[in-house]
Amino acid sequence: MGYPSNQIHPSEQQQALLRTVRLRLVQAGEIPRWNDLMVRHHYLHDARLVGEVLRYVALAEDGEWVALLGYSSASLHLSVRDRWLGWTSEQRERRLPLLTQNSRFLILPERRCPNLASRLLKLAAQRLVEDFPRVHGHPVVLVETFVDPVHYQGTCYQAANWLPLGRTAGWARAGRDYYQKHDRPKELWVQPLHPRASEWLRAERLPEALAPAERVPPPRNRLGVGALGSLIDLFGQVPDARRGAGRRHRLDCVLASATLGVLAGGRTLADLAAIAAELSQPQLRALRAWNNPKTGRREPPSESTFQRALSATDSSLLDQLLGQWLLAQDRDHPHLCVDGKALHGTGGLRLFSAFCGKTETVVSQLAVPEKSNEIPMLPALLKDVPIEGALVSADALHTYADTARHLVQERGADYLFVVKDNQPALRTHCARLFPEPAFPPSAQRL
Repeated sequence: MGYPSNQIHPSEQQQALLRTVRLRLVQAGEIPRWNDLMVRHHYLHDARLVGEVLRYVALAEDGEWVALLGYSSASLHLSVRDRWLGWTSEQRERRLPLLTQNSRFLILPERRCPNLASRLLKLAAQRLVEDFPRVHGHPVVLVETFVDPVHYQGTCYQAANWLPLGRTAGWARAGRDYYQKHDRPKELWVQPLHPRASEWLRAERLPEALAPAERVPPPRNRLGVGALGSLIDLFGQVPDARRGAGRRHRLDCVLASATLGVLAGGRTLADLAAIAAELSQPQLRALRAWNNPKTGRREPPSESTFQRALSATDSSLLDQLLGQWLLAQDRDHPHLCVDGKALHGTGGLRLFSAFCGKTETVVSQLAVPEKSNEIPMLPALLKDVPIEGALVSADALHTYADTARHLVQERGADYLFVVKDNQPALRTHCARLFPEPAFPPSAQRL
């Protein structure tokens, strides 16, 4: 976008327009007229706006429409913008609602005059600060727009003190996870609505006034394509008990996709299907997902596919394989924590679990018998978990020589145990060796 100026000095009538022009939001009944004018006169011939939308009309003193502006949700991925802001991918995902995009700008042909475009952009910046919280419930601090250099030079944005960031890569979104190269890169311009906008967007914490706008991203796969291949290899050894008729998805693909969903925070079959639906085509290829012959695209497993495959698969075998894989992901400093918890509302059921210290995911779990406790169960809990070279940490309940001996001498692991009053002699000995505490109490601030 951008607006060319064919005159240098506005006439008296045009100067009067610059002084008196005002901007307001388009009312619901006026949207068809706004859309029709945009389709007829804008060079894109398209009035569609997506996401959090604001439509403005610029009015002359006599109430005549002289220009139209449209704002929509900011682009998901813009490398030139994201580098300039310096925010992380997680910050971008959480804070993108604080950006808006000037997606349409049209001055109607009969009311063109010098400096009108930059005047309207300045008025719009003032209105956005007030209108966005009122309409959408949260503020915006940065506006972005694209200028097609084939048609415009962006002079009106420059006159309105916008910042040019450079050219985009020339890709257009053609689907949920699919982009097409169009070989017509645009110039990206931005306008901070506050002098500290870029600083806030990349800060570790947002200012209190902006924090409510930060959204919690939906559960999403965080593993790279390389890790997906290792999951396929892992689950390739699981026998498929499903009937062959009508089966589209390989079992290793379904199990690997389910694993990604659980690691991303999914708790139900619907969660697993929703997370799988967000996988990109390269990720689905790495998972060997079913290739739809009609579209030529890979498709993720559905909720019903997860239900059939998981119900027909040995859960204990899955636990064993997945526990081994999770621990193998932390090759540099493997750390395993063991702990027991009583489950509320289960009549006293207690579970003894081992979980990765890095990913906080359970790799092994046993139910504690009613007349026993966790202490003798640790060897059985870790029986099928590869812990050689790993650090196993536990609370004071497991601080016993037999447990330490088993971990070090029989399994080749290291241990980190807590010493409390349940081992008075050991605690006294530790106090003599370490008169100053190596670790402050958890309630004490460093």
